[in-house]
Amino acid sequence: MLDNFFNPKSIAVIGASSNKKKLGYGMLRNILDQGYRGKVYAVNLKYSKVQGMKAYSSVLDIKQKIDLAVIVIPAKAVNFVLTECGEIGIKNIIIISAGFKEIGKEGIALENEMKEIAKKYEMNILGPNCLGILDSTSNLNASFAEGMVQKGSIGFISQSGAICTGMLDWANLNNVGFSRFVSMGNKAMISEIEMLEFFKTDQKTKVVLAYLESIDQGKEFMKVAAELAKIKPLYIIKPGTSKASCEAMKSHTGALANKEEAVKVAFFQAGIVRLNNLEELFNIAKLFSRFDSLANDKIAVITNAGGPGVISTDEVEKNGLKMASFQKETVDVLKKGLPSTANVHNPVDVIGDAKADRYEIALEALLADKNVGGVIAILTPQKTTEIKKTANVLVKFSKKSAKPVLVSFVGGVSIEDEVKVLNKSSLAFYDYPSQAAFTLGKFWQYKKARANAVNYLKMLSNNKNNLVERLDKNLDFMQSLGVIDSYKIPIARSLLAKNSSEAIVHAQKIGYPVVLKITSSKISHKTEVGGVKVNVKNDFEVKEYFEQASKDLRDKLDGIIIQPMIKGSEIILGVKQDENFGHLIMFGFGGIFTEITKDVSFRFAPIDKNEAMKMIKEIKLFPALDGYRNLPKMNIDSIADALVGLSNLVSEHKEIKELDINPLIVTEKECFAVDVRFEIYR
Repeated sequence: MLDNFFNPKSIAVIGASSNKKKLGYGMLRNILDQGYRGKVYAVNLKYSKVQGMKAYSSVLDIKQKIDLAVIVIPAKAVNFVLTECGEIGIKNIIIISAGFKEIGKEGIALENEMKEIAKKYEMNILGPNCLGILDSTSNLNASFAEGMVQKGSIGFISQSGAICTGMLDWANLNNVGFSRFVSMGNKAMISEIEMLEFFKTDQKTKVVLAYLESIDQGKEFMKVAAELAKIKPLYIIKPGTSKASCEAMKSHTGALANKEEAVKVAFFQAGIVRLNNLEELFNIAKLFSRFDSLANDKIAVITNAGGPGVISTDEVEKNGLKMASFQKETVDVLKKGLPSTANVHNPVDVIGDAKADRYEIALEALLADKNVGGVIAILTPQKTTEIKKTANVLVKFSKKSAKPVLVSFVGGVSIEDEVKVLNKSSLAFYDYPSQAAFTLGKFWQYKKARANAVNYLKMLSNNKNNLVERLDKNLDFMQSLGVIDSYKIPIARSLLAKNSSEAIVHAQKIGYPVVLKITSSKISHKTEVGGVKVNVKNDFEVKEYFEQASKDLRDKLDGIIIQPMIKGSEIILGVKQDENFGHLIMFGFGGIFTEITKDVSFRFAPIDKNEAMKMIKEIKLFPALDGYRNLPKMNIDSIADALVGLSNLVSEHKEIKELDINPLIVTEKECFAVDVRFEIYR
């Protein structure tokens, strides 16, 4: 669908101008100047010539087939021109013009009208309010950005045009190339989903980077993202972790903020590596533009100063990597080639008076060591340091190595010229060793992320997701227990009493001690009204509690539930439906401390038993379930089964808005749901 955006044989620029102050001038100039070989048509309502070429007053006057139209005119005129494009069969449109949903009510109406026109004529729209696209494979710059992308294999998409221009300018300074470079703007039609679908099969793209302020159709996004992440690295910045940033995004692109926890879990399950800021985005782009992957997570550090070496060791470990242990042959080479005062173990210290030859000896040995996945080389300028020669040595070896070589020259004035050269070289240069270690950590993170993507796709394919008869929105307690029981979530024996005599009979059947709970369609949290009494030991206590509850609650009381007194650990299982991504399943320790400790884990449904086990083991208090010290080892397997049952339940009942099983009591042998609360969409 998107091929004609990147490889059009003909382009019409609607709003092309000879006025250098207008965007229509830059748009046309960029297309003409960057080596695009297709046909270009200028459209201008007032002039018959634009920038020395024939101009048409309307696209209706162009008799040749147009693959791509670029619209850069005032917002109020866009829909009229869009209709004309539809009438002559132009299917692919880039709308640069701003003034749509990002400005509020009037703009929203214009954008909605635009979508209706596009739907009528079966058109694909990129934008509005976007920068456009740049494509190094077809030499197309259909944007108003200054300059052109260098050739590379990184696909980049952004909801912010300004981030595109900043990235482009930085990339050209730092020798970073791209395959396709796309600004999406308001995403009226073409969203991240369509772009990820395209990049999935695009042979020119090996890795995808993105900046997204909002995510549409969350469940579909997760599926497509996982399909991409299974075969190519996918790294995304998604802001909106603070209330202030959410407000800023509303005024920027009209985006509605996604709930942070939902985004975090969605990215994890779909195999997306999340980036937090532009520094991380630029740094990972630099590394991917030079190297394809990290064979293992063991890193070697070379330094001519002890302090930076020690700091870098901390940074390597902090970022989920390991310091490599060298083979004997490597240590022997280092002992032979370096002075006796040098440290030949990791980090390798070539000593402060090191010239370029010591770096060459060390780097050659480390790159040949199969235990080493990548190298961070650090230089601090000292009296005898050969800064330029050392830089040349590092560049030479980075060109020959499949293993990532990251370099940091720490200093200022004395390294200034070499830094400029290194930034444009084939190695990955970073201002600080910490940046190098962090970026390598993110680089390695894809390996784990890919496994998550594969697992998520497997769970999706195994999930039958059959919709069954809708649940009643007014489920009472006993009905609620029946629902979860039907999904193989064990429930405690529960008997409903309508009067005190019946309560005593039920308590005797179950056997003392028992637990008494009020049941009421008008009260959500029983504990707040004294609605739960534990360890009730005789008939008198049962009668006394029933009569007091009847007196206090009157017509709010539907009855009393009698359950056995079960000793074990209290767990909470919960579900909350996110309007974008679907049902979010929660696991954690239950009882009254759940909201205080917030020691919980999350996944989106569907999950299988392996994923349920991962959820259980993620919480900090997991050792308390697993027999820590003298604590009993609880039946964790039964909790996992209950989580899978919960996943199956919400997969088949989309009408469930919220569901709490709090607590689920787990013992050494089994588990029992003793309390459950449903909230159903009306």
